[in-house]
Amino acid sequence: MHGTPLLYFLHLPRTGGTTINRMLKYAFGDRAVFHADLLAHHGGEDGLSAVLAGENDLHHHAIFFTGHFGIAHPLVSLSPRPIGIAAVLRHPVERIVSLYDYIRGTPDHPEHAALSVLSLNQAVDVVPQFAAHCRNAQLRTLFNATDQTGVMAALRCQPYLLGRVDSLSVFAQRLLAPFGFRLGDALPRSNERPKLEYVAPARLQPDYPTALARLEAYNRAELGFFAQLPPIFANWSRFANFNRPFLRPGPIPISSPAPH
Repeated sequence: MHGTPLLYFLHLPRTGGTTINRMLKYAFGDRAVFHADLLAHHGGEDGLSAVLAGENDLHHHAIFFTGHFGIAHPLVSLSPRPIGIAAVLRHPVERIVSLYDYIRGTPDHPEHAALSVLSLNQAVDVVPQFAAHCRNAQLRTLFNATDQTGVMAALRCQPYLLGRVDSLSVFAQRLLAPFGFRLGDALPRSNERPKLEYVAPARLQPDYPTALARLEAYNRAELGFFAQLPPIFANWSRFANFNRPFLRPGPIPISSPAPH
């Protein structure tokens, strides 16, 4: 794989990323390497960072790295191979509300206990792990910047494939295309928001309008970016390493990812 681009699917929560992850695992097997698996194997971020800083072969076998990490992570910054970045984005405020409702409906989520007794408006101030998602998190994850100058600089320097969540199947097909793969059918959606009868959604909370107004103010830069984002954005063709097939030629039908 020396000289072949290494692709990173940066999984932004509540954007259909679990569906894409299952597809990648189905298509590429152990060459789709999950960040969470690396953390478990190396004892967390400190252990993984130590491995990446030394002699290692983590990057040599992989085709994709995928998970909840950003472009500034050592997995990306220390890659010995050319890289490409792929991600699905969602309307910023809708994503945050969906994440809040998802956590509240998922008892085994690390922030469930804290959010179960807080309104969305309160959680933005009280729960740091959740609050990190409430201020231009998609821009920070993908570009390590929130200002237009920083975002444009990243787009000039790196190959990106970006899609909107309402174009998930089109995004998936574009992600598979360099490998000669194609979708055989519509993608099955995974990880839909659970619903607990005793948990009211954020939209029914008395201070929900206040929360929305605050989130719109906190995410002004990201709202502006998302408003200009087409269903699919790709600048891969500008980069020499992305102008040839990655693996074998010919279509391989993918009808649905294997369950796990």
